[in-house]
Amino acid sequence: MKSSCRFGGWLLTINCWLLSSCGSNPLDVDVSAVNIAPVKIQRFDQDFFSLTADNIRQKLPELQKKYPGFTDLFIRNILCPSGMNDSSCIPAITKFISDKDMRSAYIDCQKNYSDLSSVELSLTDVIRHHKYYFPGKIIPQFVAMMSGFNYSVATTDSVFAIALEMYLGKKNNYYEMLQVPSYRQMKMQKEFIVPDFARAWTMREFPNNSKSGTLLSEMIYQGKILYLVDALLPDMNDTLKIGFTKKQLDWCAEHESDMWGFLVKNKFLYSTQVETIAKFTGEGPFTTGFVKESPARTGVWIGWKIVRNFMKENPKISPEELMKENDAQMILSKSKYKP
Repeated sequence: MKSSCRFGGWLLTINCWLLSSCGSNPLDVDVSAVNIAPVKIQRFDQDFFSLTADNIRQKLPELQKKYPGFTDLFIRNILCPSGMNDSSCIPAITKFISDKDMRSAYIDCQKNYSDLSSVELSLTDVIRHHKYYFPGKIIPQFVAMMSGFNYSVATTDSVFAIALEMYLGKKNNYYEMLQVPSYRQMKMQKEFIVPDFARAWTMREFPNNSKSGTLLSEMIYQGKILYLVDALLPDMNDTLKIGFTKKQLDWCAEHESDMWGFLVKNKFLYSTQVETIAKFTGEGPFTTGFVKESPARTGVWIGWKIVRNFMKENPKISPEELMKENDAQMILSKSKYKP
């Protein structure tokens, strides 16, 4: 276990922020003995776009056999709600794969992602860490897809799909044409594929079962998700885990006390209003009510800090026990969080 203290992947010489501790990182574990098969991303995108108007009726059943369950799920969610067994879906599929813009985006994806070995290597490390903490959990299979700019990632019980056209880099012509906001484009880059998977997989495995429905419970739940991402990606920069720029992270650190005081003073923590919860945990260019230099989801960042404090103060609690704990108030109290 390493003894140096890091924040967001950068070594600090004055202030140690990771897990609010200047000691060793308990999540920096040795997983070298964890035995798993290397991740291999199947190229559903290539197989799907090899379909043509002439061969689709013959090749579609072959595709379904190669990707059982996923093929029909993909078609139902992206192209045709009635499913691939409905003959009326054939024209919809043909239109999708022959569409000029989708075909162009597919070509760009093949140029940018002709080799997915670096992503596979990173995902293998995530899976190895996951098996270290949750040895009994099912490991998903991975496929690459083209979602028609609808989804970045998609998960089922056994398959995780990555939409390659959603990771072509900010200021991409397609995103500009679709008028994707800049705050979203910032996260549409290759380096976000792995943390996006870690968050999506974790949220699927550990849904929010809190019955209180308060802002605090949502903050703590999201904080737990990010803490588990800490565990799965202990060496990754915090900016990638939460999707903030370094400047936004620095702003949060500088104004942490003010933000917490604002939530407490206005009695927002125990609000069950959907608008209030979305205001502090939802996506956007910034947090409404704060200055425009603030990132959106400042409540999520605070929740992350609370959970990190809680795990520091209660070192005997395992990540699995943390994820099963739904008492947000207890986590806040035992975190001794005082920004």
